[in-house]
Amino acid sequence: MSVETNIPEAAKDPDRVKEVIKNFINGDSDSSIKTSTAQATDGKQFHDRREIIKALTQLQITYKPEYTPGQSVNINTDDFKFALLQSMAKISNSAVTKSVNQVDDRTIDFVEMIFGAFLRDKNISDSIKSLLLKLQIPMIKIAMLDKQFFQNNRHPARHVLDTMAHIGIGIDNPDNPVYQTMNLIIDQLLNTFDQNIASFNTAYASLSRLTKIEAEKHEQKEAETHQQILKEHARQIVITELQYHTKNRNLPADVKPLILKQWSTLMFNHFLRNGKDSDEWNEIVSLLKQMINGLQPITTKEQWTFHNNESEEFTETIKNKLYTTKQDKGSIDTSIDALKKAYQKILEETDFDDDAINSLESEETLENTSKELAEENIADQIAQLPAEVKQGVWFEIFKGEGQSVRRLKLSMILFDEAKLVFVDRVGVKVLEKDAAEFNEELKTNKSRILADHSVFDHALGQVIASLII
Repeated sequence: MSVETNIPEAAKDPDRVKEVIKNFINGDSDSSIKTSTAQATDGKQFHDRREIIKALTQLQITYKPEYTPGQSVNINTDDFKFALLQSMAKISNSAVTKSVNQVDDRTIDFVEMIFGAFLRDKNISDSIKSLLLKLQIPMIKIAMLDKQFFQNNRHPARHVLDTMAHIGIGIDNPDNPVYQTMNLIIDQLLNTFDQNIASFNTAYASLSRLTKIEAEKHEQKEAETHQQILKEHARQIVITELQYHTKNRNLPADVKPLILKQWSTLMFNHFLRNGKDSDEWNEIVSLLKQMINGLQPITTKEQWTFHNNESEEFTETIKNKLYTTKQDKGSIDTSIDALKKAYQKILEETDFDDDAINSLESEETLENTSKELAEENIADQIAQLPAEVKQGVWFEIFKGEGQSVRRLKLSMILFDEAKLVFVDRVGVKVLEKDAAEFNEELKTNKSRILADHSVFDHALGQVIASLII
């Protein structure tokens, strides 16, 4: 399963990328590039670079395009260039008589192509796309002022774009407080950026602080969510295990508190501490099975041996295990006395002579076929998930026909039940998905993986790929 469009290897070669950008902006003819050589014209017909930068600085505050989901064209380069010429004419207090020279014109085109790739990137949320569009003009200015901008992967402007997309990967609407904070940071950048990249350094520092604050909040809340989920999961596991071992089995009324309350508490604690695959858990379940089996009418040699030779030691083991919990020891002692009496009563009511005892069959060790098959099926459901499905990965989640998808993070995989738990950007549980159900959604693209990648590198690669034959 791929989460990104394949990019030709040539688009990943720094030297080739530099060559393609240079050829596109300079208009050099190259058989391997989809461009044509612009006609040379009188330099007096072109605006000076300083005039363009000045006009762009004024325009970056007033020119505010917005992203409209589903709209095929969100960037109109011709309209923008016309607005730029109008702005320069207004500054010089003259009619529109000059144009933008070829290099600056193609620089604008190239930056707009980058932003077009942003808008086509399905990994970026719609809200963040609107925020990114506000940075078109500053990016055009940077590209005009710094010839190495597209090759400099450490440029603060690129960090700003990437950080915005990273913070906003789980933001679904502009009413989100974090979105509003980012919007204020970008507005400040637009109001202060002239030619010095200090404004981008400031914005990047602010976004980095916001990233850290939000990460800490998310980590704390998600840890709380994990505890809640684990406790509820443990309850369900214990209930299922108890139901399985007590189904159609005889349980004297005065022994039920021991099994259904005190022993279930012990099981709950062991599951939380050690998990279902641990030796500790297996021991607790084995003792439960032996305890319940001892309460049934004697029909095997093993039961007879247990009641005659092992029950006293066994009940002491049960008591010692229960003593490790924080439950009231007096109540535990009462329950253990009830268990001993129940065992003694079963032995007394069993009227076997020596011949009857000798004729008892040995207990067969039967494989629990249905339970084992169920566990194998659960393991298979997890194994069928794509390798990219890991804790910490973001997804666009299908919530049902007629409902909007949600951007959620996979927070936990409950291997015992083949369930996936998803949380929002705050760390609060939103929903669970069965592994098999979710796998089918991924196959049919109802749900999909979101790549938390460098949006600038991805967009640049897409543009370069489009220019290479």
